[in-house]
Amino acid sequence: MKRLKLYIFSFLLFSFFCAPVWAQNSEHQVLIPHTVYVGDTAQLNISFSTNIDFFEGSNPKENSKNLSLQNFTLPLDDSKYTVKNITLIKNGKTSGTQISYTISFIFSPWITGKIKLPAYKLENDFMIIPSEISIDSIFTAPKISRKFVENKGPLLIPGTTYRIIFKLISFIIFAILIITALINWQTISLFCKNQKLRFLYKRNMKHTFSSLNQIETSNASAKTKAEEIQKTMRNYLTIRFGYKFTNCGTTEIYSGFQNIFQGLLSEKKEDAVDNLTGIFTRTDFIRYSKNGTFENNELGNMIQFLKEIISTFEKEETE
Repeated sequence: MKRLKLYIFSFLLFSFFCAPVWAQNSEHQVLIPHTVYVGDTAQLNISFSTNIDFFEGSNPKENSKNLSLQNFTLPLDDSKYTVKNITLIKNGKTSGTQISYTISFIFSPWITGKIKLPAYKLENDFMIIPSEISIDSIFTAPKISRKFVENKGPLLIPGTTYRIIFKLISFIIFAILIITALINWQTISLFCKNQKLRFLYKRNMKHTFSSLNQIETSNASAKTKAEEIQKTMRNYLTIRFGYKFTNCGTTEIYSGFQNIFQGLLSEKKEDAVDNLTGIFTRTDFIRYSKNGTFENNELGNMIQFLKEIISTFEKEETE
């Protein structure tokens, strides 16, 4: 009788000292998702508390780590399941020296019915003992899950059809424009250059007209006005014909046009060149003669004549 009591006392003493190394898991085990089918990837979470710090010596900010698949107490049965990953998460202290943890087993089952993972040994011989879990077959799922729904076309919000058609037509038009632009790139490039030149010539003409009007109404001397007229017209001719008329003397104006047009000037434009040369000769006289000046109404008539000459140069002739 004394020996039996000794055995009972020894067993209770052993259980008391070994209790801290066994995790209480039956009431803290969670399966995600709740219903697992064959071939699914599932997660088995087991929460437990202990006074052992499994992250001792690690970075204080680190609260999770991957565990080895080699610490199971029994070999894994690959014909029933495959364990892919094991993670230990530190949740924090619960009370006193107790620390809360969650261990996650990521696995895929290959059979239906009950399966049970072997016990897993953590550091310091702390054991995690998973409970049995049930694996369902897809053929035993509720009818609503196994019912194959007939394929139907996408539902369209009222008015969506017109938007789709509009976008399709817009895309086709855009594609046609792009292809046309690529085919006729040289023509389009030439057209753009011509438009740019037209804009430049028009702005040059307006600026010249404005400068001539300012010369006519200014209070400068006749010599200064004559000099400004030549300067303004030389700048106009240089921009309009791309030739350095700013470096040409009065006698070289006509030869400059001959170099540009190679003798192909129309009769009207050739007369305009002659008239321009005459105005340059007259202004040279006013600039360099001792008592040279404009006669009555001569300046206004000259300005008007220069505008007509410019309009002749800007006019596009069919011949």
